[in-house]
Amino acid sequence: MRVVIGAWLLGLLPLPLPVRKGRSRDVLPLGQGKIIMRMHAAGSLLLLLTMAVGAAPPSAASAAVSPARKAAAEAVPAGGVTGVRVPKLKWAPCADKPGLQCATAEVPLDYTRPRGRTVSLALAKIPAADPARRLGSLVVNRGGPGYSAVDYLGGIVAGTVAAPVNADVRARYDIIGVDPRGSGRSVPAVQCFEDAEEAAALSRGVSNVPLTAAEKKKRAEADSRYAGMCRARSGTLLDHVSSVAIARDLDVVRAALGEKRLNYLGQSYGTYLGMVYANLFTSRTGRFVFDSVIDPTRRDTGVPGTTPSARTGSDVATKQTLEEFFRLCGEGGDRCGFGDGDPEAAFEHILKKLRKGPVPLKAGDGTTVPLTYSFVVTWTGQWLYQPMYWNVKGGGAPFLKAVSEAIENPSGAPGAALAAEVTQLQQIGVGGLSYTTPITAAYLGVTCGETDGPRTARKLGQLATERDRRAGPFGTLRAYADSPCVSWKSTNELRHEGPWNARTGEPVLILSSRFDPATPLWSAQRVHRMLPNSRLLINEGWGHVTAQQSTCMVEATSRYLTGGTLPAGGATCRPDTIPFAG
Repeated sequence: MRVVIGAWLLGLLPLPLPVRKGRSRDVLPLGQGKIIMRMHAAGSLLLLLTMAVGAAPPSAASAAVSPARKAAAEAVPAGGVTGVRVPKLKWAPCADKPGLQCATAEVPLDYTRPRGRTVSLALAKIPAADPARRLGSLVVNRGGPGYSAVDYLGGIVAGTVAAPVNADVRARYDIIGVDPRGSGRSVPAVQCFEDAEEAAALSRGVSNVPLTAAEKKKRAEADSRYAGMCRARSGTLLDHVSSVAIARDLDVVRAALGEKRLNYLGQSYGTYLGMVYANLFTSRTGRFVFDSVIDPTRRDTGVPGTTPSARTGSDVATKQTLEEFFRLCGEGGDRCGFGDGDPEAAFEHILKKLRKGPVPLKAGDGTTVPLTYSFVVTWTGQWLYQPMYWNVKGGGAPFLKAVSEAIENPSGAPGAALAAEVTQLQQIGVGGLSYTTPITAAYLGVTCGETDGPRTARKLGQLATERDRRAGPFGTLRAYADSPCVSWKSTNELRHEGPWNARTGEPVLILSSRFDPATPLWSAQRVHRMLPNSRLLINEGWGHVTAQQSTCMVEATSRYLTGGTLPAGGATCRPDTIPFAG
């Protein structure tokens, strides 16, 4: 059983970079907007400098890149910083990814010291199948932040992951994956544990969805230890994993690929990263596709003390997607098999029972496997990402049916069957604390360094309780996804503060599902309104990352990338799968 887990993407005018004592004043050409330099010290936020940057916001009448701006873009060094070396990429077959070519790119750790220490970015390439008709390079970001684009491309080549583009795109573009600094196969990567045993020890007995004061206290203590371990093992790398730095890396990679403009497909967090790039390097922005969109204005900041999930509404979106599951399950009748015609009431019965405490399931070997409220809520929040798993063993309706039966007979056959299922899920990383997932360290390195949130565990707990009133159990689940940020120790200095309304020379194609539990439709609609040269296409279905839900969305993406043809305004797509349909 494959499990898909959502963890929760240049108006080139040279200006002097804010410098620290003893540094040379390197020229840093930036886009419209401002860069905030921030320092976290003992959990507090010190605003060092706000710098208004670049020209006035782009005019809605400027339909294309002017010759002057094009010339300016070409004159500015890669990454927007004088002194940055453009690496020479030495492509060779990947040792462990048949069909892929691999390379590394050295980029500055700190762009204020372009000739100082470097980080090594891992790159992978699916070469264009028809070089004679090659259009250029297409850089893909899988999201997270922290998912490996190298592994993603490896899965596409192996046929284990659906490609986000069709064969025509793969014939005409080199598809490029870049593992962002601090993540995946890039070196160094953000590291918090020495080994899996240390991660398991910290996570033991800590709830993903803490309800009681004791559970919240234990979670806060574990979060604080985790943040300290990340700082101790990752050191100053944590100060240099901002989205601004990652966007500069993309521009250096663009130059290393020999491309004048970056063609880009970003998914989930990759859409946020694409927004940063498009607003810093507007004149270098080629054909961009954003799939499952994060609203950048709400991810980073908002009402003091709120979390990104509360500001973007991803917790409410998860609840709405669950309500769609209930609707479709009810309409599916026996094809769903959960809830005897009222799946919502059956789900509430499960949660009510588990809120009182874990149900001890007696396994076949006589041992006890505790079934917790946290596990059921966490796993439900995960399988909702992919409707293809709403009616398969271990996920969706079969899982909830098994839970419903086991809580009534935990010592009998239903309890033993669910004990085996829960054990198997836990062994592959499902339902456990986020510390143990592969991308958590990199995810938090970026997220905690550049998003505002509650500064005390008590305030986080209060917010989670309030969000539960709006989003059901997912208020707490989503709020605590970023809970180590309360104690995070980082001086990650750069954050793009907008504006976000760059008029790109090529349109930006924006894709969203109607019901997405991670990146709600309203975020895509806001970004569409922000970008004056954009088009929104909606998958009238469910799930996260539309390329995994609808062939129609993949074909629309591919037509745009190969021929520049956009879908008609107001057009929609149908999903490939309608759960529980006949």
